Amino acid sequence: MVDNFSIGLTHVLLAIALWRLLYRDDLDREVSPRLLWQQRRDAERAEAESPPDA
Repeated sequence: MVDNFSIGLTHVLLAIALWRLLYRDDLDREVSPRLLWQQRRDAERAEAESPPDA
């Protein structure tokens, strides 16, 4: 009985992990590390150029 429970439990946990991985939003989008770096750099430049709020 315990063997069936442990095998069933591990399979259920693996199925949940697979389900969560397949339904991730970023799974369908391929973004290169360079593009991410450029977006971060541009955001930092825009923030540095904007006048500070007083």
